[in-house]
Amino acid sequence: MDSGRPVNTPLGSRLGYLLVRSALRVRQRYVNELSAIGLLPNQHAILSALHELGPCHQKELAARIGLDTGDIVAYLDGLDADGHIVRKRDPADRRRQIVSVTPAGSKILAVADQALDAVEADTFGCLTRAERKAFGQSLDKLYGSLVSQ
Repeated sequence: MDSGRPVNTPLGSRLGYLLVRSALRVRQRYVNELSAIGLLPNQHAILSALHELGPCHQKELAARIGLDTGDIVAYLDGLDADGHIVRKRDPADRRRQIVSVTPAGSKILAVADQALDAVEADTFGCLTRAERKAFGQSLDKLYGSLVSQ
C-alpha cells in the first residue's frame, strides 16, 4: 500500500556518504601523523608534488594538488619559514614565483612518507593488494571526472 511518502534511500547505501565518512577518518589519521612531524596534509602534498615535478611555478603547483592559488600561499609561507622550500621570482616573468624544495624539505618529506606508509598499511590493510589497486584506480577516475565538470 502506497503511503504517499517518498521512498528514502538508506544512508548506508549512498556512495557519496560512504566515501566522505571514510575520507574524514583517513584524513584524521593523516593529520595526526603529519602533525607529529610538523606538517599539514597540504604541506605534505606540496612537498610531494615538488619532489615529483621539480621546481615549478606556484600556480602550476596549486593546480597539481587541487588547491586554490590564493590558498596555497599560506601553506608555502609555513614551508618557507621552516626552510623546507624556497621561492624565487621567475626571471622570464617577474610576476611569477618558482618554488623549489630544499634539502631540509626533502628530508622531512622522507620522514613523512615513511610515517604515512605505516598509516596506509594499517588503514587499508582490510583490502587485498588487488582491491587497493582497483580502489585507487576508481578514485582517480572519479576525481578526473569531477575536475573536468
